[in-house]
Amino acid sequence: MKKLFAVICGLLLLSGCVTKNLSTEDRQQIKTLKILPVFVAVDNFKYTSMTQAWSAGLGAGAGAASGMAAGASTAGTSALAGAGSVAGTKAGDVATGDISRAIRNNMQAHDIDLSKLIRQSFADRVRQERLFTIVGEGEQADAEVEIMVSQWGLCLKNFSTVLYPVIGANASIKRQGSSVWRNFETISVFNDANTIAYLPEQYATDGEALRKAFTHVTDLLVNKLVDDLKQP
Repeated sequence: MKKLFAVICGLLLLSGCVTKNLSTEDRQQIKTLKILPVFVAVDNFKYTSMTQAWSAGLGAGAGAASGMAAGASTAGTSALAGAGSVAGTKAGDVATGDISRAIRNNMQAHDIDLSKLIRQSFADRVRQERLFTIVGEGEQADAEVEIMVSQWGLCLKNFSTVLYPVIGANASIKRQGSSVWRNFETISVFNDANTIAYLPEQYATDGEALRKAFTHVTDLLVNKLVDDLKQP
């Protein structure tokens, strides 16, 4: 059954990416780095709770599981951007069981912006490792890094009632218009360091719990990307 749920959460984060290490020459030439605004595919919010899992027929076997992994629970929303969203969590959303909507509203109400979290985390980690000097948007830089979050959300682990944050992103560095480094990383529920999880209702009503979970998972993602960047 563990493998079954691994398939569900793993497929939700699956994305193709041809990796490219940063060459010694480019590493020597790049002294300053600009972090572009992080793109988050807000429509690709994935929400998989125990209730949804059984509703989708996971107890019937792997066929139902693959069907769910292929198209389950895509929440079409602009929770991070705020477009068309209702400010704040509605009590009715929780009461009627629309927890995913309540969670996204809670993110907006508490200004939990995944794009900003990742951008700040990446800047902090690069400075900590002394890889490059980070410059502001209005400044000239030797290269620019672009990060694109393709999948993100909350997912159960095995038969857990709590949900773990999950995320997948592509990152690339361009110098003089050409890509000189790129990689792709995911943080799934089975990542050993992904240890912060809460009940769906907590995510929907507790802004600090929501912020803590997504801050932690974005830091894990950034750590893996920066470790990739350090590879010769």
